Amino acid sequence: MTGIDANASRITSFVPGLFLAWFLLVGCQPNTSQPPQEASPSFAAAPTVTRMPSPTLEPTSTASPTATMRPPKMIGPDSYPREVNPLTGLVVDEPDVLARRPLLIKVSNSPPVVRPQSGISSADIVIENYAEGGWTRFAVIFYSRDVGHVGSVRSVRLVDMQLARAFDAIMVFSGGSRGVIDMVRLSPLYPYNTISPQFGYGEPYFVRFPREGLAFEHTLFTDTAVLRQWLAEKNVRPKPNFGQPGLAFTSLTPPRGQAARSAAIDYARTRAEWRYDPFIGAYLRWTDNIPHTDALTGQQLAFDNVIVISAYHDEVDLFPEKYFGEEKSLYIELEGSGPMTLLRDGQAFEGRWRRANEGDAFSFVAPDGDILPLKPGRTFIQIIRAGFEQLVFEP
Repeated sequence: MTGIDANASRITSFVPGLFLAWFLLVGCQPNTSQPPQEASPSFAAAPTVTRMPSPTLEPTSTASPTATMRPPKMIGPDSYPREVNPLTGLVVDEPDVLARRPLLIKVSNSPPVVRPQSGISSADIVIENYAEGGWTRFAVIFYSRDVGHVGSVRSVRLVDMQLARAFDAIMVFSGGSRGVIDMVRLSPLYPYNTISPQFGYGEPYFVRFPREGLAFEHTLFTDTAVLRQWLAEKNVRPKPNFGQPGLAFTSLTPPRGQAARSAAIDYARTRAEWRYDPFIGAYLRWTDNIPHTDALTGQQLAFDNVIVISAYHDEVDLFPEKYFGEEKSLYIELEGSGPMTLLRDGQAFEGRWRRANEGDAFSFVAPDGDILPLKPGRTFIQIIRAGFEQLVFEP
């Protein structure tokens, strides 16, 4: 795969009879919540891909990301010191925590009553993407730290299988649609790389915390330490196998950035906004014009890096012969490459994301093909529809 346009033509060319076989090779994920009463936006690909604001997003050279010049003191993308977290570029107090698998936990982001969520500020990486009906959902990756109260935990989507493979993570969720659950059962992640009440795991792994005004489906929470006990009991492979090249980090600000004190993305039904705080050297999060906080700490979410990935989206039928073609699920193409923007140090850097195969990690390169390094710290990734949403930033 060489780009979004190639991916689009590849996906849409499949006939229903061949779709399942192809999906089993890629390993994707589903959808379960009830659609909103309003009409859902179309997820068909645009005739042409509209790039995010940048001088150019196409590489101007054919240099490989593994053979390009690297800034001084760069960590990664091919290897990391034993005490350095390959997802953050930071030294950890206890290197033994890096010899365990990341946990990818599905956390609700809609309706607004589910905010503030619990535990997000302790994650190494958070990913926001469309779920259905124009609403977004979070995939929250915990690796170096444990949190005793995470949630609310929600249902799985096709894209989560791709994300779990990209970070070699254990997928944690609460149910899913019929077709998506069937896809999970048929994937290499099942049964011991997935944890869900759908598969018979209740307390103490998942616990309900009812609250007045909060619908039942938004009351489920989990504990990462308890989840890790389950992994130990089931003798699940503990050590992660991260694909290479992976993420690269340097504290030195890359060249050729544009001033970006604030940036925003208007999804179909929600707005994500970031404002750079020079005193802490990180971007603060607003959602729908309200400061987005963590319920456990009361503090506003702050991330050292914000990455916006543009990818092909489409709604596909799952198991039409089994469910009469009535169940559609959102597919997001996260193999190949596409435009991306990195926000760090109050600046925006244009480039491309790359991920060649299902077991590969994400890597990022500048327009000239050089490695695009992240700032050591925590990262928030936003996935948008190619040709639709755009990141708009102000100097």
